[in-house]
Amino acid sequence: MKKTVGFYLLFVLLSMVPSGCLDRGRLEAFLREPRSPVAGVEYIVLPPDTLSLSSLHITEINGILQQVRPDGKIVLPLLGEIYVAGKTPKEIEEAILEASGAYYKKADVTVVVSQYNSQKYYVFGQVSRPGPFRWTGCDTLLDVLAVSQPTNLAWPERIQITRAPQPTKGGYLVTGSEEEREKQEEEYEAAGLTEAGSNVIIVDLKRMIEKGDLSQNILLLPDDVVNVPPNPFAAVGLALQTVLFPTRPVIEAARMPYEVEYAVDPQKRYDRYRD
Repeated sequence: MKKTVGFYLLFVLLSMVPSGCLDRGRLEAFLREPRSPVAGVEYIVLPPDTLSLSSLHITEINGILQQVRPDGKIVLPLLGEIYVAGKTPKEIEEAILEASGAYYKKADVTVVVSQYNSQKYYVFGQVSRPGPFRWTGCDTLLDVLAVSQPTNLAWPERIQITRAPQPTKGGYLVTGSEEEREKQEEEYEAAGLTEAGSNVIIVDLKRMIEKGDLSQNILLLPDDVVNVPPNPFAAVGLALQTVLFPTRPVIEAARMPYEVEYAVDPQKRYDRYRD
């Protein structure tokens, strides 16, 4: 048992040692050209974004607010259903004008996204506030980490950002023979990508904070994944906890209904502490 635990801990420590990957080369894939204070990509409308429409000539839709339905459509008076998911506001304007051609000889429309609800980036790992966050177009890595708050278990020198190729939603079937997939993985590796074709960069948050080096304070894009790994000592502690106390998550899960019951019932909580 001791040998198994020792080997496991050695493996964890070795896996946490910096691998010396070409982060400087990969950084180029994350930088916006020309340099800009915003991400500079066109916003793609998806459910459940909310659109605001205005028109001088199509009075039926002037001043209307519409939330994009789960099926990707909005419903407009007179014009009916319009499919808008996956389109830019300009493309939605063109779709509305095309639909209005049957009713108006002269038409105009302006589409504005009034609530940005669909585009998100994700934060995982040793942070106080993990989860999805709304993408605003000017979210830098420093902004994200200031909000999500890395804990004392975090490894600030090894913050990982992953930018996956499209499609990033809905999944996709990997096609081709095993030989073709292996060849593609080799091409990805030669290009500095992961075997799934994602760009990955390791950023030193500590250097940002202590030295003021913001050269890697990249702007995030929709569906970027930020992972804050545990530092080597925390990784050892987490590994020990898994090996020595494997039933702890089960026990905590079993206790949860009782804890919730006491929390929502003041009388039971009072009786518990009185006893």
